Amino acid sequence: MGRRTRRRWVGQPPDNFYFSRENPSTDANIILTVAEFEALRLKHYMNLNQEQASEWMGISQPTFSRVIERAHQKLTRALIEGKTIKVFGGEVDYKITFIGYGCADCDSEWEDRSASRDKKVKCINCDSDNVYYLIREPI
Repeated sequence: MGRRTRRRWVGQPPDNFYFSRENPSTDANIILTVAEFEALRLKHYMNLNQEQASEWMGISQPTFSRVIERAHQKLTRALIEGKTIKVFGGEVDYKITFIGYGCADCDSEWEDRSASRDKKVKCINCDSDNVYYLIREPI
């Protein structure tokens, strides 16, 4: 049996218990950049450590630490002040799933957005039938 949970002390109860998706005036918004949102998703939703998450985003671990700290500050402010959170902007590129085929004979790969396991195709380079369905997804 574990220890009993200790009482947590708080300064005051929250002023806001509900957070809506309505579109209030812009001064009631907290802008979270897409990079800050992604940092939160990777760290807290996907449960990656900072090193893994920073590698995924293509940034250094110290930069990731600064991005997620800004995101935490903004979320805290939004929760305490009852502001709407808007995810918008930032300097980002999107990772897109690769769907296509690969050839076991010549090791070539090519993208085909309509690719499927059931389709019979020939290699675009060597005309071989020894082709496999290929999909690479980001985490």
